Amino acid sequence: MLSDCQSGGQFKGIVLVTEWKENPFRSKPGSFIAMTCQDCTGTMQAKIWETVACRFDWLNDKDVFYVEASVSEYRGAMELSIESLRPVDEEEIDLTKLLSCSPITEEILEQRLQNLRNSLEEENLKSLLGRLLDHPTIGTLFRQAPAAMKIHQPYLRGLWEHSLGVAELAQSMSANYPEVNSDLLLVGALLHDIGKILEYNFERVISYTTDGRLLGHIIMGVDLISREMAEIPDFPRDIRTKLLHIITSHHGRYEWQSPRRPKCMEAVIIHHADALEADLWQFRRAKQENPNEEWSPYVRSMERYLYLD
Repeated sequence: MLSDCQSGGQFKGIVLVTEWKENPFRSKPGSFIAMTCQDCTGTMQAKIWETVACRFDWLNDKDVFYVEASVSEYRGAMELSIESLRPVDEEEIDLTKLLSCSPITEEILEQRLQNLRNSLEEENLKSLLGRLLDHPTIGTLFRQAPAAMKIHQPYLRGLWEHSLGVAELAQSMSANYPEVNSDLLLVGALLHDIGKILEYNFERVISYTTDGRLLGHIIMGVDLISREMAEIPDFPRDIRTKLLHIITSHHGRYEWQSPRRPKCMEAVIIHHADALEADLWQFRRAKQENPNEEWSPYVRSMERYLYLD
């Protein structure tokens, strides 16, 4: 993996090329190719010093390659000098080895999800959750999608991880409020961000889809859930309205692009659980990236330094 590279060593493996550019030599005729390579452990700059015409075609048409390269240090960072590369066939590509993934395994995430689902009693909500999370396409995307572009869990399985965290926090927060509808709360928490499976493209690098830019995950989530509820005979109107309100209001504030503010207890809890889970994830990341520091660097998304001790 790229994170194992050491100066003077060799690298052999599959990488995702996220960008490349042909550059002229400064002191002699000809050109070289500068690239950014990535696998699930990180990114690294690379160069192809001998340009070959077929490589331009490959780089235009393909983005995953098996490379053999020597490793050196340049300006304080490891860099690859690629000696050979070949495109990797689509059926050989395992994105979990090329893109960052949740540190929590699929097995643990699935067990946590099943534990939550087993606590549900209301049949219509159980049916709705099954239609979405057991659907061969929707359920798979829910388990693969990132939770965000940058702010929290910006990696594969991030949405799954975040949604479970919000649901578990919401359950704990509601323990002292018996008047809360626990089934509605749980399903709302698990589905609050489901529109992100349509908001993001995560086949290679994480980016916004056109629909994601134009509509956003809240509107797309409401549309997706509404269509599935319409397929369940006699789905209770009051549950439908409250669940859609939870999805619509979970950002909590108009300035955070929330179409509505939370107006029922379940919506209030989910809004705060959502924000809390995302904030605490940032603390965890800051601790992991600065293990021996008392304070984090300035975290722009939180507009503050974080105390890590």
